[in-house]
Amino acid sequence: MRCLLFIPLFLHISNCLSEDYIHEFQAKVKNSIEYNISETKKFKNYDLEGTFTDNFGNIGTLRAVIIADIDKGKLVRLDATSENIYSNNERFYTRGIREKSDEDAGIAYTIILGTTEKLKSLIGTRCTTSVRYVNDAIFGINKCKLNEKSKRILNELNN
Repeated sequence: MRCLLFIPLFLHISNCLSEDYIHEFQAKVKNSIEYNISETKKFKNYDLEGTFTDNFGNIGTLRAVIIADIDKGKLVRLDATSENIYSNNERFYTRGIREKSDEDAGIAYTIILGTTEKLKSLIGTRCTTSVRYVNDAIFGINKCKLNEKSKRILNELNN
């Protein structure tokens, strides 16, 4: 019985010890391909190039590849893979998925898949991503929970 009480307490304390990582990004659509599969279905593939900032004062560039299936003007599924390069050349790579939302805005779930050696503690970090599109521009924000080691590394990244 004590074990059952300990688990929720441990999860609550772990959540309190983590800090949000806020990663805001802006990008332009490049190399867009669109197929009208039927009267209601579309396939889109496009590349994004842009910049980002975070709540630790870091800046960088990003590139992403997006694949989207659309039916009747609604997004059925969107897959995104990105490379984020900090100003000191440290990198992390993400994979994101967004399903069943408006075509031009929505919430995705992202995970950090890989990093350069210095950022290894970020691997496996899960984020919630919110995006909006205006013509060929995208504006987005990632919100992720960090452990103490990742927080320290990102805080010292450009020092």
